[in-house]
This record gives sequence, structure tokens and C-alpha cells, in this order.
Amino acid sequence: MKMILLLALLAAAAPHKDPGRALARRVQSYYAHTKDFSARFAQRYTYLAIGRTEESSGTVKVKRPRFVRWDYEKPERRSLFVEGKTLWIWRPDDKEAQVKRDFGGDQLSSAFTFLWGRGDLLTEFSARAGAPQKDLPAGDTLELEPLKPIAGVARLLFVVAKDGRVLASVVTNPQGDVNRIVFSDAKIDQGLPDALFHFEPPKDAYVQEF
Repeated sequence: MKMILLLALLAAAAPHKDPGRALARRVQSYYAHTKDFSARFAQRYTYLAIGRTEESSGTVKVKRPRFVRWDYEKPERRSLFVEGKTLWIWRPDDKEAQVKRDFGGDQLSSAFTFLWGRGDLLTEFSARAGAPQKDLPAGDTLELEPLKPIAGVARLLFVVAKDGRVLASVVTNPQGDVNRIVFSDAKIDQGLPDALFHFEPPKDAYVQEF
């Protein structure tokens, strides 16, 4: 009887594995070991103050160490290219391009750079496992809150697959606006060429530095 009580006390005193931190590590590990990936996305952005919602869709491609491309198909065509420290935003229907030449991953929070396999979610966020989200894909829910103020991020939620892939992300900014993105048809390690992430504006395009 004494032995049973002792074992019960030891079990109660043993540290429990933190599911939130384990989920964050699962996400971090997946993207740290992925050379490139692509997926379709469906985005819904809700502006709290004016009660307006915008929906868009398209494809995203990412390649380590610092290549990203978002191609929006709806409601209007536009593309975002990140190639090293250069960011291009291209609107082909208007033949307008914006460029930022000193853009870099070091200017972004781990909320975004984990896609490159960089940064550390657990150094910037407190993590906890959340309840299933009925309007998002099935998976484990990871809720993150910044340990220190982060521009544009008040709360962050990921729906995580068993392998660590992010199936959906929901970013809430300090104003209460919500940016929800659901990913589908994901593919990894395809050997995406660097040329996919390079952009040169046409000669007749209007180019603005920002």
C-alpha cells in the first residue's frame, strides 16, 4: 500500500509534457527540414472597425533560404516576390510594380520566418494547445501570443498536421483585424528553381520604390 501511494505521488510530481510547446517544435522542425514547398491558399481578411471582409485565393511557393512567391488570382491578379532582400509587388493588369530593396527576413517576426526554417517560435511566443476549430481544416490547434509586442500580430493560431505542416493560419492584429489563410494541395521538396522567385518589370511598367 505504501509503495502504491509512493508511485502515485511520483506520478503526480512528474513534469507533464507541454502540448503547446511540443506543437510549436513540430511546426519548426517540419519547415527547418523542408527545402521548398508550394500550396494553394484561400484567404479571408476581416476588417473589424468597418465590418468588411475581403476574400482572395491563389498559390504560394517558398524555397529556403529566402525565396517566397505569392500569386493572387482572385479578386484581382497580383504577385509578391521575395528574393533575398528584395521585395516586389506586381499588378499585371495595371502594369504597376512596387519594390523594396532593403527587405529582409530579419525584419520579420518568427510568425512568418518559420516558413524559411528560420527564427524560433518559442523565443517570441507563449504556446498552448487550443480547441479544434470548426471552420478550419481538421488538425491540432496551436495558439501563440507574443511575449513582447510584435507589429501586426496580437494573436496567432495555427492548425497543424501530424507531420508539422501548417494547414491554416489565423493572425489577429492589435486592431482586431483577422487574416485567415487555409492551405491545400501542398507539395514539398520539388526542386523549385530560383528563377521562379525572380522578377523583372516590363519596360513599359510603372515602378515605384517604397
